[in-house]
Amino acid sequence: MKLNFIKVNPTENMTIFITDTLPRHLYKDIAKNIMKYNNLCAEQVGFIEKPSSENQAACMRLHMMGDEFCANATRALAALLVYRQHPEMKQSGENFIVPLEVSGSEDLIHCEVEITGEINRFISTASIPLHKGLHSFSIEFEKKILEGTLVEFPGILHLVIKDQGISDKEAFFQEVKRKLHPMEWEALGVMFYDEAASYMEPLVYVKATDSLFWERGCGSGTAAVGVALSHQKQQSVDMEIHQPGGSLQVMVTSSENKVTNILLKGSVKIVAEGFVYL
Repeated sequence: MKLNFIKVNPTENMTIFITDTLPRHLYKDIAKNIMKYNNLCAEQVGFIEKPSSENQAACMRLHMMGDEFCANATRALAALLVYRQHPEMKQSGENFIVPLEVSGSEDLIHCEVEITGEINRFISTASIPLHKGLHSFSIEFEKKILEGTLVEFPGILHLVIKDQGISDKEAFFQEVKRKLHPMEWEALGVMFYDEAASYMEPLVYVKATDSLFWERGCGSGTAAVGVALSHQKQQSVDMEIHQPGGSLQVMVTSSENKVTNILLKGSVKIVAEGFVYL
């Protein structure tokens, strides 16, 4: 099988887009192969489709490999469409507004893309769907009770927990996964967060592809940290969260301790495009 691909770099959360029209039942197996080190080597795969009939205002549809929502892939697709000068995007001053239909979200996602001095680099901001739930969470691990915050977004569930010197973080993740098994989610992330340094290490699992990655950057995980801190401080937050692949800015607007808007902003680079053989 020969497929057209584009590789993008949103905060080093390396993402492959497949642009060919394919039946969705093939997405999982295609993604598993493409992500391998001996293939294109990425953390995730998204498939670009035409918008559904009820979302004709969208420029395109992004369907992720496990039906999940991915904020970084959404930001990256918006940047790609500006790079390719998609005819249906709107201009706002010097920036471009790109509405997208995205798996895991019932509403259109509106992105604002800023052109930089580099032909393949953009600053892309996405309006993230509001979380569906926020809960306190505790778990026993290594003879200690560890506490964090569960932030439930459409299509992905994140645990935000302080980086407390956990010796085996992947074993900790498996304990969290077992405990959260009864809940419905397509993807699960644990965000190990150091508040003093504003630094986050994201570990993310996608159920459909049975893939677990130490991601270099996680968009929805960054949003989850912003929501958790906004709830903790009972105020809006606007901050940069550093990650292994760089920084993302999260802006959470809160009124009366209720989140009303979430924006995620960061750099996107178009890395490569061509054919991949499976």
